[in-house]
Amino acid sequence: MNKQIIITILVVLLAMTGQGQTSFDPNGGCLNVVDFSFGQGIGEYGNNCVSANYLHEVFINEQFCIGGGIGYSHHKEYKFSAIPVYFSTHYFFLDNRFSPFANLRVGGFALFNAKNVGTNEKYSISKEKQGFSLYISPSIGIKMHITPNIGVLASVCDEAYLVNAFDNSRNDYRSKLIHSLGVNIGVCFQIKGW
Repeated sequence: MNKQIIITILVVLLAMTGQGQTSFDPNGGCLNVVDFSFGQGIGEYGNNCVSANYLHEVFINEQFCIGGGIGYSHHKEYKFSAIPVYFSTHYFFLDNRFSPFANLRVGGFALFNAKNVGTNEKYSISKEKQGFSLYISPSIGIKMHITPNIGVLASVCDEAYLVNAFDNSRNDYRSKLIHSLGVNIGVCFQIKGW
């Protein structure tokens, strides 16, 4: 029974991939992406992070698009959540059904639900707000069309948040970028007429 289900799913997926176009249609609407990331902390101030994002971008040509996005992330070690709002851009290197791409997201974030605040320990954040909460996330990956208007994106990303983190060597809070290197999986789609 399980073999029949697996074979049926593979046949359906194979048939759907045959409908895939070679590239997005820049006159056919906007690029929309819903993705999820799971990241491992890197560097001295890095922390594990889980995030979800929605992007809406306008095509400049078949390979380049710009727009904006909003997301949600939870930071395990620092014990806070964040909502980043950002400018986003994608560049698809090839005009093919399978294409490597680069993505850059830059903006700010709102911090909430912080639990490890003012404890003067590693992974603690300051009670005082800093001037600007910077969010930056570069990524590289690959895109695959499933149908003419739907595709899958898989990438490696570095999500970085600027926070006032506790510096053990100075025994004080300092502005630090906390990084997490993660795997990002998403669905991209075009909505005609947007």
